Amino acid sequence: MRDTVHCLVSDCATESVAASVEEMVTRVQEYVPGYRLKQKVQFAKLAADDPLRTLAPGAAEVLKVSVFLEVEGAADYLPAYAGNLDIMTSAALRTAERMAAHRATEVA
Repeated sequence: MRDTVHCLVSDCATESVAASVEEMVTRVQEYVPGYRLKQKVQFAKLAADDPLRTLAPGAAEVLKVSVFLEVEGAADYLPAYAGNLDIMTSAALRTAERMAAHRATEVA
């Protein structure tokens, strides 16, 4: 499964944004083994007449940030391209584990 995430931002430190995305990918990989960044985070300046600039009125500079992600499934029961099912299952398991840990600290 592949996903593309686009964001419009103004006046940002591109290195910090890229590092943050890469850090989050690493965190997700802890519970979703087939999750990866397909290529480096891309930044594109929008021209003054670009229609997307209407979404960021008054900004001196507007960047379109593009993040390309891929999830390859474990292919235990379904094809490897069905990574969307693996990520949903992995995310549900991670959420349940965190909820259980939180409840355990409340009881203690």
